[in-house]
Amino acid sequence: MLKFCFVIFSLVSMNSTAQDSTFYKSAYAGGYIIVPQDESWEIDRAFVNGGDAYSIKISKSNFDSNYNAGDTIHTPYYIAEMELLSNKQMVQYQFYFKQK
Repeated sequence: MLKFCFVIFSLVSMNSTAQDSTFYKSAYAGGYIIVPQDESWEIDRAFVNGGDAYSIKISKSNFDSNYNAGDTIHTPYYIAEMELLSNKQMVQYQFYFKQK
């Protein structure tokens, strides 16, 4: 019985980690990211960072929720959340996307 439980646990653990398709991309304010051919992305979460040790989460509503191959994701020069950063000169957007 113990072996059976271990096998079930292993299968469930492997299955849950294999399904995570989240990945990270970044771009500076005023920059852009282009979605590669044959890929579709969905924004999972987004942050801004001024080069400090912390990032500020921003609303996904600042961007489209889905992007397809060839789409360009433009990062704004300014959003209100930037006012919370101590360094506003090198603002970087950090995106976590899910592969669709």
